[in-house]
Amino acid sequence: MLKQLFNTRGICLLLMSTLSLLAVTAAANDALGLPAGVINGDCELQGKRAPIVLIHGTFATTQRAYSRLAPALKEAGHCLFALNYGRQNAFNFYGTMDINQSAQQISEFVQSVLARTGAEKVTLIGHSQGGLLAFKIARRPELLRRIDRLVALAPSLHGTTRVPAAMSSRHCPACAQQSDQSEFMQGFHKDRVNPFGVRSLIVATRQDVVVTPASRQFLDEPGVTNILLQDLHPKVVATHSGMLHKPETIELVSEFLSQP
Repeated sequence: MLKQLFNTRGICLLLMSTLSLLAVTAAANDALGLPAGVINGDCELQGKRAPIVLIHGTFATTQRAYSRLAPALKEAGHCLFALNYGRQNAFNFYGTMDINQSAQQISEFVQSVLARTGAEKVTLIGHSQGGLLAFKIARRPELLRRIDRLVALAPSLHGTTRVPAAMSSRHCPACAQQSDQSEFMQGFHKDRVNPFGVRSLIVATRQDVVVTPASRQFLDEPGVTNILLQDLHPKVVATHSGMLHKPETIELVSEFLSQP
C-alpha cells in the first residue's frame, strides 16, 4: 500500500512539474514575442495580396501550429501576422478562454493589421478552434467585407463528440464550448456560417480523433470548398495536429491562396 501511495505521489509531482514547466515556457514565449522566421509582419504587401492572420487552436501556440506552414507562405511572398490568444492568466494555456472573449481579442488584432498595412482585406487561416474562430470573427460587423479568403484546417465547426456535454468550463471554457452538444454550438449555427463574398477552404483528415467525426468539420454553404485530405492523397496518414506539417496540406493551402 505504501508503494502504491509513493507511486501515486510521484505521478502527481511529475504532473505538477510538467505543468509548471509548460507555464514557464509559455511566459517565456510571451516575453520573447512571436518566433522569428514564422511571422514577417514588417514585409511589404505584393500587388493585391491580402495580409494573412494565423490563428492557432486550443492548448496551442502560433509556433507549434504553424512551424512548417508559415515559413512556406513567407517564402511565397505572403505577409503573415499572428498572436497567441485566449489565455486567462499566466498559468493557463493559450486557446482556453471563453471563445467569445477570444473572438473579441482576435478581431481587435485583425483590425490592427488592417490599419497597420493599409490593406482593404485580410485572409484568415485557422486550425481546430482557430478555424472556428476564423468563421466567427468573419461574421462580426466590424469585419464584414474585410475578409478576402478563409482557410480552416480540421476546424471544430460543429464541435466534437470527444468533449462531454456536461464538462466543467472552469479551467477551459473553450473546451466545454466545443462539445457538439454545447449551447455555444447551437447558437453558432443559428445563422449562415460562411459570410457572403468570402471564399473558404476547409481541409480535414480521416485520422482526426480530436474533432470527431471528421466529416462534421465541413460546411455545406456557398463559397466553401471542402476537402478530405485522403480523397486526394489516399496514402497520407495525418493526425489532427500532424496535418499542419504535411506537404500535401501546405500545397493545398498554397494553391488556394494563389487563385485569382
